[in-house]
Amino acid sequence: MDPHRDLAPCLIGSGTLAHPRDMLRALETIENLEYSFTVHGDIVSEGRAALVKLMADPESSTLVVNDCLFLNVLSFRYLDFEQLSEESWGFTLFGDGSTLRLVSLPETEDDAEDAKRPHLLLEETIPDFESIIVFDDEDDEE
Repeated sequence: MDPHRDLAPCLIGSGTLAHPRDMLRALETIENLEYSFTVHGDIVSEGRAALVKLMADPESSTLVVNDCLFLNVLSFRYLDFEQLSEESWGFTLFGDGSTLRLVSLPETEDDAEDAKRPHLLLEETIPDFESIIVFDDEDDEE
């Protein structure tokens, strides 16, 4: 064991994330949120939304439509996160001259009912069709 290897960061309660994988992991913890989008210090848009898609895709945009947030972490350079209260977290994503501030909202009884609907939060990987997957069902052999 090499005792001199570089250690990965350990962030608890607050921190700054620049790697897209870390940004995805932090953001997948929220569902309903308040947002504020600022460009060069001016608020362009603010409101409430549900995070329905979270991705790291160089060809997709981040957008809010019909109270749904489709968030691409590759639209931003880095993310700051912090715990605001016992039930709320704040996330600020920084782009070139823009910021997207997200504040998680506590779950309500109505949200518990909505939880029954399907949610797709992460971009699914495209299967490699050149590989063959074989499932062995032991019951079929008997």
